Amino acid sequence: MGDWVDEPIVDPTMPVRDRSRFFGTPWPLLGPSDHDTPRWARWLLGGGAVVTGAGGALFTIAVYRTDMEAAGLAVVMVFCIMLLLFGISRPDMGHRQRRYAGRYVVPAQLDSPALDLLARARQAVMEVSGSRVHRLGLLDAIANDVVLPERLWEIASLLRTHTELRAEQAAALAEVMTPELTAVLEAQREALGRSVAAVAGRVRELEAYASRVREADAALRAQELQKSHHRYRDLLAQTGDTEGLRHLIGQAGALTKSLHEEIALGTETIAGDPEPRTGDA
Repeated sequence: MGDWVDEPIVDPTMPVRDRSRFFGTPWPLLGPSDHDTPRWARWLLGGGAVVTGAGGALFTIAVYRTDMEAAGLAVVMVFCIMLLLFGISRPDMGHRQRRYAGRYVVPAQLDSPALDLLARARQAVMEVSGSRVHRLGLLDAIANDVVLPERLWEIASLLRTHTELRAEQAAALAEVMTPELTAVLEAQREALGRSVAAVAGRVRELEAYASRVREADAALRAQELQKSHHRYRDLLAQTGDTEGLRHLIGQAGALTKSLHEEIALGTETIAGDPEPRTGDA
Protein backbone atom coordinates (compact mmCIF):
# COMPACT_ATOMS: atom_id res chain seq x y z
CA MET A 1 0.00 0.00 0.00
CA GLY A 2 3.00 2.29 0.12
CA ASP A 3 4.11 4.78 2.74
CA TRP A 4 0.68 6.36 3.20
CA VAL A 5 -0.03 4.03 6.13
CA ASP A 6 2.58 5.94 8.15
CA GLU A 7 0.93 9.31 7.48
CA PRO A 8 -1.63 10.25 10.13
CA ILE A 9 -5.15 11.27 9.18
CA VAL A 10 -6.01 14.27 11.33
CA ASP A 11 -9.20 15.98 12.43
CA PRO A 12 -9.89 18.75 9.86
CA THR A 13 -10.88 21.09 12.71
CA MET A 14 -7.35 20.97 14.13
CA PRO A 15 -5.45 24.26 13.61
CA VAL A 16 -3.66 24.24 10.27
CA ARG A 17 -0.27 25.01 11.86
CA ASP A 18 -0.42 22.04 14.23
CA ARG A 19 -2.03 19.81 11.60
CA SER A 20 0.90 20.32 9.23
CA ARG A 21 3.38 19.21 11.91
CA PHE A 22 1.79 15.78 12.08
CA PHE A 23 2.61 15.11 8.43
CA GLY A 24 6.08 13.76 7.73
CA THR A 25 6.44 12.55 11.33
CA PRO A 26 7.20 8.79 11.63
CA TRP A 27 4.25 7.18 13.37
CA PRO A 28 6.31 5.67 16.27
CA LEU A 29 7.03 9.27 17.34
CA LEU A 30 3.30 9.85 17.69
CA GLY A 31 3.05 7.36 20.52
CA PRO A 32 3.13 8.23 24.23
CA SER A 33 6.23 10.13 25.29
CA ASP A 34 7.79 9.81 28.77
CA HIS A 35 10.42 12.47 28.12
CA ASP A 36 8.35 15.56 27.37
CA THR A 37 9.96 18.74 28.71
CA PRO A 38 7.89 20.12 31.64
CA ARG A 39 6.19 23.44 31.03
CA TRP A 40 8.12 25.19 33.80
CA ALA A 41 11.38 24.06 32.20
CA ARG A 42 10.30 25.38 28.80
CA TRP A 43 9.45 28.75 30.36
CA LEU A 44 12.80 28.81 32.13
CA LEU A 45 14.68 28.05 28.92
CA GLY A 46 12.70 30.65 27.01
CA GLY A 47 13.44 33.24 29.69
CA GLY A 48 17.09 32.27 29.58
CA ALA A 49 17.13 32.90 25.85
CA VAL A 50 15.69 36.39 26.35
CA VAL A 51 18.18 37.22 29.11
CA THR A 52 21.04 35.86 27.02
CA GLY A 53 19.98 37.98 24.07
CA ALA A 54 19.66 41.17 26.13
CA GLY A 55 22.93 40.62 27.98
CA GLY A 56 24.71 39.68 24.78
CA ALA A 57 23.49 42.86 23.07
CA LEU A 58 24.82 45.05 25.90
CA PHE A 59 28.11 43.16 25.93
CA THR A 60 28.48 43.49 22.16
CA ILE A 61 27.89 47.26 22.32
CA ALA A 62 30.55 47.60 25.00
CA VAL A 63 33.09 45.43 23.15
CA TYR A 64 32.39 47.07 19.78
CA ARG A 65 34.05 50.28 20.94
CA THR A 66 37.36 48.52 21.60
CA ASP A 67 37.47 45.41 19.40
CA MET A 68 35.18 45.06 16.37
CA GLU A 69 36.33 41.49 15.64
CA ALA A 70 35.53 40.33 19.16
CA ALA A 71 32.16 42.07 18.92
CA GLY A 72 31.31 40.15 15.75
CA LEU A 73 32.25 36.85 17.38
CA ALA A 74 30.11 37.72 20.40
CA VAL A 75 27.09 38.34 18.15
CA VAL A 76 27.47 34.92 16.53
CA MET A 77 27.82 33.14 19.89
CA VAL A 78 24.84 34.92 21.42
CA PHE A 79 22.70 34.10 18.37
CA CYS A 80 23.61 30.40 18.53
CA ILE A 81 22.87 30.20 22.27
CA MET A 82 19.52 31.94 21.83
CA LEU A 83 18.60 29.64 18.94
CA LEU A 84 19.44 26.57 21.04
CA LEU A 85 17.48 27.74 24.06
CA PHE A 86 14.43 28.71 22.01
CA GLY A 87 14.53 25.37 20.20
CA ILE A 88 14.63 23.39 23.44
CA SER A 89 11.86 25.49 24.98
CA ARG A 90 9.41 24.70 22.14
CA PRO A 91 6.79 22.03 22.87
CA ASP A 92 7.85 18.68 21.42
CA MET A 93 5.73 16.06 19.63
CA GLY A 94 4.83 14.42 22.95
CA HIS A 95 3.17 17.64 24.09
CA ARG A 96 1.29 17.96 20.80
CA GLN A 97 0.29 14.30 20.91
CA ARG A 98 -1.32 14.72 24.34
CA ARG A 99 -2.97 17.99 23.36
CA TYR A 100 -4.64 16.42 20.33
CA ALA A 101 -5.18 12.93 21.71
CA GLY A 102 -7.97 11.24 19.77
CA ARG A 103 -7.83 13.77 16.93
CA TYR A 104 -5.54 11.83 14.62
CA VAL A 105 -5.41 8.27 13.33
CA VAL A 106 -2.27 6.45 12.14
CA PRO A 107 -3.36 3.93 9.46
CA ALA A 108 -0.44 1.60 10.29
CA GLN A 109 -1.98 1.03 13.73
CA LEU A 110 -5.27 -0.29 12.32
CA ASP A 111 -5.99 -3.98 11.84
CA SER A 112 -6.43 -5.47 8.37
CA PRO A 113 -10.24 -5.13 8.00
CA ALA A 114 -10.12 -1.50 9.11
CA LEU A 115 -7.09 -0.70 6.95
CA ASP A 116 -8.78 -2.15 3.86
CA LEU A 117 -11.84 0.08 4.31
CA LEU A 118 -9.68 3.14 4.98
CA ALA A 119 -7.60 2.46 1.86
CA ARG A 120 -10.77 2.37 -0.24
CA ALA A 121 -12.09 5.59 1.28
CA ARG A 122 -8.76 7.36 0.84
CA GLN A 123 -8.48 6.20 -2.77
CA ALA A 124 -11.95 7.56 -3.55
CA VAL A 125 -11.12 10.94 -2.02
CA MET A 126 -7.84 11.10 -3.95
CA GLU A 127 -9.60 10.29 -7.23
CA VAL A 128 -12.04 13.13 -6.70
CA SER A 129 -9.33 15.60 -5.66
CA GLY A 130 -7.18 14.66 -8.66
CA SER A 131 -9.98 14.79 -11.21
CA ARG A 132 -9.98 17.36 -14.01
CA VAL A 133 -13.54 18.47 -13.29
CA HIS A 134 -12.45 19.30 -9.73
CA ARG A 135 -9.33 21.18 -10.81
CA LEU A 136 -11.35 23.16 -13.34
CA GLY A 137 -13.91 24.14 -10.71
CA LEU A 138 -16.81 22.26 -12.33
CA LEU A 139 -17.73 20.56 -9.04
CA ASP A 140 -18.82 22.07 -5.72
CA ALA A 141 -15.52 23.26 -4.20
CA ILE A 142 -16.96 23.37 -0.66
CA ALA A 143 -18.20 19.78 -0.91
CA ASN A 144 -14.83 18.53 -2.10
CA ASP A 145 -12.52 20.64 0.07
CA VAL A 146 -14.56 20.53 3.27
CA VAL A 147 -17.00 17.61 3.24
CA LEU A 148 -14.59 15.01 1.83
CA PRO A 149 -11.87 15.53 4.49
CA GLU A 150 -14.59 15.44 7.15
CA ARG A 151 -15.97 12.16 5.78
CA LEU A 152 -12.49 10.62 5.61
CA TRP A 153 -11.75 11.68 9.19
CA GLU A 154 -15.08 10.30 10.47
CA ILE A 155 -14.41 6.98 8.76
CA ALA A 156 -10.83 6.78 10.08
CA SER A 157 -11.96 7.59 13.61
CA LEU A 158 -14.63 4.89 13.58
CA LEU A 159 -12.22 2.35 12.11
CA ARG A 160 -9.77 3.04 14.93
CA THR A 161 -12.54 2.25 17.42
CA HIS A 162 -13.35 -0.95 15.52
CA THR A 163 -9.69 -2.01 15.72
CA GLU A 164 -9.58 -1.40 19.47
CA LEU A 165 -12.81 -3.30 20.10
CA ARG A 166 -11.76 -6.27 17.97
CA ALA A 167 -8.51 -6.48 19.96
CA GLU A 168 -10.50 -6.32 23.19
CA GLN A 169 -12.77 -9.15 22.04
CA ALA A 170 -9.81 -11.27 20.94
CA ALA A 171 -8.28 -10.91 24.41
CA ALA A 172 -11.60 -11.86 26.04
CA LEU A 173 -11.90 -14.98 23.87
CA ALA A 174 -8.55 -16.17 25.21
CA GLU A 175 -10.03 -16.37 28.72
CA VAL A 176 -12.09 -19.19 30.19
CA MET A 177 -15.47 -18.99 28.50
CA THR A 178 -18.59 -18.95 30.66
CA PRO A 179 -22.24 -18.56 29.62
CA GLU A 180 -22.23 -15.01 30.97
CA LEU A 181 -19.07 -14.06 29.06
CA THR A 182 -20.39 -15.68 25.89
CA ALA A 183 -23.64 -13.71 26.12
CA VAL A 184 -21.77 -10.42 26.62
CA LEU A 185 -19.38 -11.07 23.73
CA GLU A 186 -22.22 -12.07 21.42
CA ALA A 187 -24.06 -8.79 22.06
CA GLN A 188 -20.87 -6.80 21.58
CA ARG A 189 -20.03 -8.61 18.34
CA GLU A 190 -23.50 -7.84 16.99
CA ALA A 191 -23.16 -4.13 17.82
CA LEU A 192 -19.68 -4.00 16.31
CA GLY A 193 -20.88 -5.76 13.18
CA ARG A 194 -23.66 -3.21 12.68
CA SER A 195 -21.20 -0.34 13.05
CA VAL A 196 -18.77 -1.95 10.59
CA ALA A 197 -21.59 -2.37 8.07
CA ALA A 198 -22.55 1.29 8.47
CA VAL A 199 -18.96 2.45 7.90
CA ALA A 200 -18.68 0.17 4.87
CA GLY A 201 -21.80 1.91 3.54
CA ARG A 202 -20.12 5.29 3.95
CA VAL A 203 -17.11 4.01 2.03
CA ARG A 204 -19.35 2.79 -0.78
CA GLU A 205 -20.95 6.26 -0.95
CA LEU A 206 -17.50 7.82 -1.41
CA GLU A 207 -16.69 5.26 -4.09
CA ALA A 208 -19.99 5.99 -5.86
CA TYR A 209 -19.15 9.69 -5.87
CA ALA A 210 -15.66 8.97 -7.22
CA SER A 211 -17.23 6.85 -9.96
CA ARG A 212 -19.52 9.73 -10.94
CA VAL A 213 -16.54 12.07 -11.04
CA ARG A 214 -14.65 9.65 -13.31
CA GLU A 215 -17.66 9.59 -15.64
CA ALA A 216 -17.74 13.40 -15.62
CA ASP A 217 -14.03 13.43 -16.49
CA ALA A 218 -14.71 11.08 -19.39
CA ALA A 219 -17.60 13.26 -20.60
CA LEU A 220 -15.36 16.32 -20.38
CA ARG A 221 -12.70 14.59 -22.44
CA ALA A 222 -15.31 13.60 -25.02
CA GLN A 223 -16.50 17.19 -25.20
CA GLU A 224 -12.94 18.38 -25.79
CA LEU A 225 -12.59 15.91 -28.64
CA GLN A 226 -15.61 17.52 -30.27
CA LYS A 227 -13.38 20.48 -31.12
CA SER A 228 -11.97 18.44 -34.00
CA HIS A 229 -15.43 17.48 -35.29
CA HIS A 230 -15.29 20.16 -37.98
CA ARG A 231 -12.47 18.28 -39.68
CA TYR A 232 -14.59 15.13 -39.81
CA ARG A 233 -17.64 17.08 -41.01
CA ASP A 234 -15.56 18.60 -43.79
CA LEU A 235 -14.26 15.15 -44.67
CA LEU A 236 -17.78 13.69 -44.85
CA ALA A 237 -19.07 16.70 -46.80
CA GLN A 238 -16.30 16.24 -49.33
CA THR A 239 -17.27 12.60 -49.77
CA GLY A 240 -21.01 13.36 -49.92
CA ASP A 241 -21.89 11.34 -46.77
CA THR A 242 -24.78 13.46 -45.43
CA GLU A 243 -26.07 10.68 -43.12
CA GLY A 244 -22.72 10.44 -41.32
CA LEU A 245 -22.64 14.22 -40.99
CA ARG A 246 -26.03 14.31 -39.28
CA HIS A 247 -24.87 11.56 -36.94
CA LEU A 248 -21.83 13.59 -35.87
CA ILE A 249 -23.91 16.70 -35.21
CA GLY A 250 -26.38 14.73 -33.08
CA GLN A 251 -23.58 13.03 -31.17
CA ALA A 252 -22.02 16.39 -30.31
CA GLY A 253 -25.24 17.57 -28.69
CA ALA A 254 -25.68 14.31 -26.77
CA LEU A 255 -22.15 14.46 -25.36
CA THR A 256 -22.60 18.04 -24.19
CA LYS A 257 -25.81 17.08 -22.39
CA SER A 258 -24.08 14.03 -20.87
CA LEU A 259 -21.31 16.18 -19.41
CA HIS A 260 -23.74 18.50 -17.66
CA GLU A 261 -25.75 15.57 -16.27
CA GLU A 262 -22.67 13.77 -14.89
CA ILE A 263 -21.44 16.88 -13.10
CA ALA A 264 -24.88 17.53 -11.61
CA LEU A 265 -25.23 13.92 -10.41
CA GLY A 266 -21.75 13.94 -8.90
CA THR A 267 -22.46 17.11 -6.93
CA GLU A 268 -25.77 15.74 -5.62
CA THR A 269 -24.10 12.49 -4.50
CA ILE A 270 -21.60 14.16 -2.17
CA ALA A 271 -23.82 17.00 -0.98
CA GLY A 272 -26.95 14.97 -0.42
CA ASP A 273 -26.13 13.47 3.01
CA PRO A 274 -23.88 15.82 4.99
CA GLU A 275 -24.98 14.61 8.42
CA PRO A 276 -24.00 11.22 9.95
CA ARG A 277 -26.84 8.75 9.95
CA THR A 278 -28.41 7.42 13.10
CA GLY A 279 -26.81 4.11 13.97
CA ASP A 280 -23.54 4.88 12.14
CA ALA A 281 -21.59 5.16 15.37
